[in-house]
This record gives sequence, C-alpha cells and structure tokens, in this order.
Amino acid sequence: MVGDSAQIMDTETFEVFEVSIPEDLEGRDRLAAGVEVEYWRIMGRSKLVRVK
Repeated sequence: MVGDSAQIMDTETFEVFEVSIPEDLEGRDRLAAGVEVEYWRIMGRSKLVRVK
C-alpha cells in the first residue's frame, strides 16, 4: 500500500495490478501484505470493495 493506492494480486490468474483505495472502504486500517480483499472489475476498471 502506497498512499491512496494498493497493489493487489488475483489469486486465480496471478495477475498483479494497482487499484485506488476508496476513502470510505470498510476495514481500510486492516490493509496489509497477505490480507484478502474483494474487488470488482467493470468495463476494464478495477475497484476495491471490501477487506475480507
């Protein structure tokens, strides 16, 4: 996690990409290496939606 963005890896395809971290993300304080997150990919854009 760097500033307002995080680098995440899809556990099915092993693709690594960067996403913005929304200000209102529940569990934002728990973001760290190895923590699972849920993201949505819509129309070629990715959005972080929750920390599991």
